[in-house]
Amino acid sequence: MPDIAIWNKCNNKCVMCTNMGSFALQDSSQYRLKAQIEKLERYLKGEGRIYLKNSDLAGFVNLTGGEPTIHPDFFQLLAYFRRRLPGVPITLLSHGRRFSDRKFAEKFCREARPPFSVAIALHGPSARAHDAVAGVSGAFSQTVAGLKNLFELGKGLRVEIRLVLHKKSLPCFRKTLEFLLRTFPDTGAYSVTVIHYEIEGMSLENHPSVGLKFSASSKVVDAALPLIKRFGDLRLYHFPLCQVRPELRPLCRVTLPPEDRIYPAACRGCRLRRKCLGLMLEYHKMFGDSELRKL
Repeated sequence: MPDIAIWNKCNNKCVMCTNMGSFALQDSSQYRLKAQIEKLERYLKGEGRIYLKNSDLAGFVNLTGGEPTIHPDFFQLLAYFRRRLPGVPITLLSHGRRFSDRKFAEKFCREARPPFSVAIALHGPSARAHDAVAGVSGAFSQTVAGLKNLFELGKGLRVEIRLVLHKKSLPCFRKTLEFLLRTFPDTGAYSVTVIHYEIEGMSLENHPSVGLKFSASSKVVDAALPLIKRFGDLRLYHFPLCQVRPELRPLCRVTLPPEDRIYPAACRGCRLRRKCLGLMLEYHKMFGDSELRKL
């Protein structure tokens, strides 16, 4: 099942967003309720390549944006997708700020019937760190309040907290983990996904300020192993296995389609190649493969 961009606007201005600024300038009518229904019905009938990303993968749907929760027909869309995709796991990707409104969070938790997940990005352990990445003052307090509401109200809702690593967020990675353990000590109530950022959209445009090599991010992640072990479910996305210590390799997941990845010459003869992401294609174009080593 596909990734479905249900809205092209966002009220954050994240420096590493994978969308280009031009995405928000598109005609929003193509993302309204009627258009979304028409697209999914065509997809379910097998009428060609309706969605661009992960359209050939089965078993899940990601609702993305922009920011889905600011869609003017958000709850109608939520009910529609849940009704037309019964039993299919749905994940909503969000910055989480709307959930700071308790009434909004209550309605969401009623409508988001299982199997349903919400993945919320946290950019740091403080307003100063988080808001500098989100590009909006006050974003941190709303995101944290939103998480607290979801934990309290969302019985049966799976909550994932995403930590995207780039040059701006990496220095506070350890403190971000400590913040989570201190603020949300029941680590069985949520999962954590640590993601090495993707080089596209605004992250490509902002490369001088966010560009980050694995040699830097892996060193910090490796050093955080004692904290990582305290989480019940923590995963690593986009990391080649040779870039993390052996204890962390079971946490690595291959989540990108083959067309977005590459196994360069440095991977030849590696015994772990079949279980490994290789390199993100855009990362290889930007940084090459000199960091890789055969295991």
